[in-house]
Amino acid sequence: MKKWKKTLLASSGILLSSMAFAGNEQSQKNSEFPIPAGFESSFKDVNGVKLHYVVGGEGPLLLMVHGFAQSWYEWHQLMPKLAEEYQVVAMDLPGLGLSEPLNSSYTGQDVSPYIHSLAKTFSPEEKFNVIAHDIGGWVTYPMLAQHQNDIDKVALLETIVPSDLIYTFPAYTPQGESTAWHFSFFSAKNELAESLISGNEDKFFKHFILEHAENKNAFSDELFGMYADSYKKPQTLHAAFEYYRALPESVIQNDNLSENNLLKMPILAISGNGQGSLGKTQINQMKEYANDVQGHVLESCGHWLMEECPVQVESIVTDFFDKK
Repeated sequence: MKKWKKTLLASSGILLSSMAFAGNEQSQKNSEFPIPAGFESSFKDVNGVKLHYVVGGEGPLLLMVHGFAQSWYEWHQLMPKLAEEYQVVAMDLPGLGLSEPLNSSYTGQDVSPYIHSLAKTFSPEEKFNVIAHDIGGWVTYPMLAQHQNDIDKVALLETIVPSDLIYTFPAYTPQGESTAWHFSFFSAKNELAESLISGNEDKFFKHFILEHAENKNAFSDELFGMYADSYKKPQTLHAAFEYYRALPESVIQNDNLSENNLLKMPILAISGNGQGSLGKTQINQMKEYANDVQGHVLESCGHWLMEECPVQVESIVTDFFDKK
């Protein structure tokens, strides 16, 4: 009898392990990037658009929103730690990664309802947390302004609220290439950016990432290749530039949203101080939009904080979200 039980338990263990392996194998097939252990790749239909995300962990929801030139994968080093206390959902923005494109424009007010609706499918009753980087912060702001009671805390990495501030960014500097030159280029009419970059994605994205990085050794050729491959899909490249083309309208929308409407939830603003970074600009601007802003400028970090300074970011972010 004991021998039979041991055999049954052993067989059950093998079966469960096989099922877990098969599940992870299927999850890997559903993603362009490697899935961290304990997470799975999946899709949800949100307001008629199929959005891709990677989910793992249990607890209050923490929604992760990536930036340009990247995907959900930019968070992969931070996800396992946060999943110890939270249900982590790292999404692909509409039109990017494996998420379907929108039929509307890509202004903040057009995109943010999809972000909010996705979050509410995971946290219909409880408040949720948000962490966003770059254009992820642009399109998250309207949600923060319009649904303050739904959100507990927000961490913003190397991003701003689209405002007249963007019109002060130089296109050219005494050193030559500006780190903001792409704002105008991506916004050019008749899909000029798509035409010139299509077929040259590997060269372009490697150059773009390195020109916004202080710690250039943080990036491998494999990582450059994965991001470039993700943006080689014509609909992805087009959608990416549509986020920039929508900026002037987003600025007008945000002016209206922010009037007599300071954000009340705690805001963590983290920027770098190296090449391609926002420095104190981000923190100073966020204080115009929120009551409770905690700012950090990381030494020797550029724009890509999760790749360039993952240990520092993990420490600051976990302390912020865990503090009661």
